[in-house]
Amino acid sequence: MEDYHAAFLERHKDTETLNSSKRKIATMHFGGCTIECLLKSMIFASLPRGANREWKTDSNNPGHTTTNPGHSFQNALRRHNRLNSRVQNLRHVMDWISLVESPSGHFINLRYSSNEPSDADYKKWLSAYRSLKSWLEKQATTL
Repeated sequence: MEDYHAAFLERHKDTETLNSSKRKIATMHFGGCTIECLLKSMIFASLPRGANREWKTDSNNPGHTTTNPGHSFQNALRRHNRLNSRVQNLRHVMDWISLVESPSGHFINLRYSSNEPSDADYKKWLSAYRSLKSWLEKQATTL
């Protein structure tokens, strides 16, 4: 079974290590993975008491109807109604989500890229990543 919260903590360390090493593309890729893990952790935390912390599939009924959102932040938000409501009311959070998910194409596809972003674009992405991570962590304690 996946432990998305532990994965989130480890991917964040990876992201910060890559950033310190000036590995921009890898930082952006792992930053997206970090946020994906945090969102999935928040979805599992919102499941009904007694439900298994597994995704609903055709062959698995864990006691809820929540399916895996894949690598899509928008799909993840749709699976957490209260978080999604908060996000929809805050334009700057929606902007952070958009930038972290698709800095120059989807974050998952960055693993195939060798085109480094400009310093200005990277700084903008890094600020959005850190702001989004911090904001989501705060939401996790109040939802």
